[in-house]
Amino acid sequence: MYDSRAPGFIKHGSANRADVLPGADDVHPLVHIRSLVEDICKDATLSAIRCAPLIRAALLQALYSFPSHEQLLEQLRYNTLYRWFVGLRGDELPWRESEYASALDTMRSDDRGSVLFSRAVIEAHAYAALMPSRFRVDTSLIERWSRAEAAGADSAERPRAEATRTSRLERARTVILRRIADPVLDADAIAAELFMSRRALYLLFERHGLTPTRAIREIRLDCCMRLLRDARHSHRKITDIAMDHGFQHFASFSRQFKLRYGISPSAVRGARQLVIGPRRGVPGERDLAAAH
Repeated sequence: MYDSRAPGFIKHGSANRADVLPGADDVHPLVHIRSLVEDICKDATLSAIRCAPLIRAALLQALYSFPSHEQLLEQLRYNTLYRWFVGLRGDELPWRESEYASALDTMRSDDRGSVLFSRAVIEAHAYAALMPSRFRVDTSLIERWSRAEAAGADSAERPRAEATRTSRLERARTVILRRIADPVLDADAIAAELFMSRRALYLLFERHGLTPTRAIREIRLDCCMRLLRDARHSHRKITDIAMDHGFQHFASFSRQFKLRYGISPSAVRGARQLVIGPRRGVPGERDLAAAH
């Protein structure tokens, strides 16, 4: 659900790349998604490249489930991280609500703009699926976009390579979730199940700013976090939850958990009403932010 106090909602201003890159392991996922969009647009025509800020704004709406253009634009007035992601400077806000909707429709009706938009949505959605605790994806909006693109685009021009890459990434995530209790799950095991080489698997994850090892770790931690915050699992020992998700040593689990969320596993149970964020990161992002 939309929350104006989502991570990064702070005073009006602009951010630069250094503000959102505190450390290699704590890079905010929007940094990687912005890089994906830049890679997609880099070989496009100048007119298509000019669509990049609009594409990134639309991705924000889908990835964080802002229910209306008005609320998206409100965030873009005050949220430093989101302004950096879209590429806004100073007091710049290039769209009013009606203008944003019109610009988005115009871009999606243009052949080149539509292709770039489709590729960006496919890859950003795939990346967000690997980090469910960091996004609130509006899958219905993405599905509506996909149906509209499929109805209006010639099949020969659709981004088949990106769709294939997305399918493989989703299959990799499925393997991790299915074997999440296996402590020896590694890149070789995932590659074997997907019938691909280890190198190809690393290239697949590298495209999304990840490694297989990091993806396994973060998916495991995200699953543990959800169970620790779920009152229905309050009777279970934290150690058992960790072991059920592939962690062999509680000390290692606790250290990695606190590094990712800035709070110990035991403290989470006393703070179920709070939204737990990563320990370090983007401007205005707090370890604990009120959910309501």
